[in-house]
Amino acid sequence: MRLLARAAVVLCGFTPIALAQSPAALLGQAERDMTVGQYSRAEAELLSALRKDPQNGSLWFSLGVTRAQLKKTDPAIEAFEKALPLIGEKASVYFNLGLLYMERNDLTRAEEAYGRGLALDASNGPANQNYALLLMQRGAFHEALIPLERLKEKRPDDVSARATLIEAYLKAGLKDKGENEIDELLSSHVVTLPQGLALARLLLADRETDPAQRVLESLRSSWPISAEAHGELGLILIEKEQFSDAAEELGRAVRLDPGSVKYSLGFGEALISSEQYPAALQFLLGARKKFVNEPNFQYQLAFTDVCLQRFPEAVSLLEDLARERPDSAKVQFLLGGSYELQGELQKAENHYRSAIQLAPQEPKYYRVLGSLLQKQGPEHLAESIQLLRKALALDPTDAESKIVLARCLEKQGELEEAAGLLEQAVASDPASRRAHSALAELYRRQKKLAQAEQEQLIAAKLEDQKITKEWDIWGHQTTGGP
Repeated sequence: MRLLARAAVVLCGFTPIALAQSPAALLGQAERDMTVGQYSRAEAELLSALRKDPQNGSLWFSLGVTRAQLKKTDPAIEAFEKALPLIGEKASVYFNLGLLYMERNDLTRAEEAYGRGLALDASNGPANQNYALLLMQRGAFHEALIPLERLKEKRPDDVSARATLIEAYLKAGLKDKGENEIDELLSSHVVTLPQGLALARLLLADRETDPAQRVLESLRSSWPISAEAHGELGLILIEKEQFSDAAEELGRAVRLDPGSVKYSLGFGEALISSEQYPAALQFLLGARKKFVNEPNFQYQLAFTDVCLQRFPEAVSLLEDLARERPDSAKVQFLLGGSYELQGELQKAENHYRSAIQLAPQEPKYYRVLGSLLQKQGPEHLAESIQLLRKALALDPTDAESKIVLARCLEKQGELEEAAGLLEQAVASDPASRRAHSALAELYRRQKKLAQAEQEQLIAAKLEDQKITKEWDIWGHQTTGGP
């Protein structure tokens, strides 16, 4: 939602023309009644005056103002439309019509009315504001820049209007102008902390992550004890996969606001994603009682236990979570992984199958179950291949599924298809030691010794992938909640 809201009701007036005495007296009384909020009485007086002088544009205009105050939108529009040909081109009439058309959600006519009014009086702040809002709503971002730049010139301290100007620049593809406007606005020292946070959220809603980060970095510097400035910045850094920096920002946010569920979960995720497992365990255990009823927090603790090979602790937490959240495929999957890593393969298989039933479109669930079954003997090989082909049908780019499927096909003697899969795997993931090692072994079986030696040399240079880091058995698992 944009920061620039519809301007407050702007019921513009103008100098009345000469009136016949009786209608003039009625108009005067109506204006006095309007001043004290007696709009119904004023409406009756104006209608009485119009019966005597129906061609008086001033009376029709005042009637439109009165009816607008009474929330009689359609009758107010009728009055202003009758006033227009009688009093000539008046910006105030168009501005009031534009506002009433907006109230009626007739946005095309509202935009037309504001455009015509601004052609007569380009300096009206509320009219520029509403006109810009209408243009932004229909995606006319370049056109919206004109009234927004007028607003900036007229009201340079209006942060909401300038925030919308920033949004319009970015949506119009004028990235440099948008970023310059951000810098200029922040350096003007007129932005309060709530306004800056609102601007950052506006930019994030528009997927403008980098500009939002710049805003939050400025807020963090100006308000170093703001949990929101540090926390929101940390959440952006998680999205950008800058996990160590995210952990630093979210750690400060949690120290400033220990009761924040959002920042505590973010801190846990950042620590886990940056592989700071001991620190994650210390934090999660320390805050466990505080968030005992928060499933996402318990899930993070279980995930950390798995990473540190604390499998009994992980299983205990996950079994409780599975009872609380029987519809969570992620809990079933992580529970299956915990059992597999403990060597309890039948329990692992059961939970993997449950995860597939709950989330049948998740490719890694099929891959992990297929990998587990193929280790249990040749009688499971056909089902393993079927599961792995399903995984690749759902995600043809998954190198790990190709590696495991190639292993299964190799056991069946399908060496050519297996080699093709492994060649695809090393092409898509050249840093995979497993893929290069598997391909080297297969080349040796095919008597392609020179190619086998080359793949083995590549594999030897790559970092060994530990099971608790890369999840060779059951695949990468995100740290989001169940």
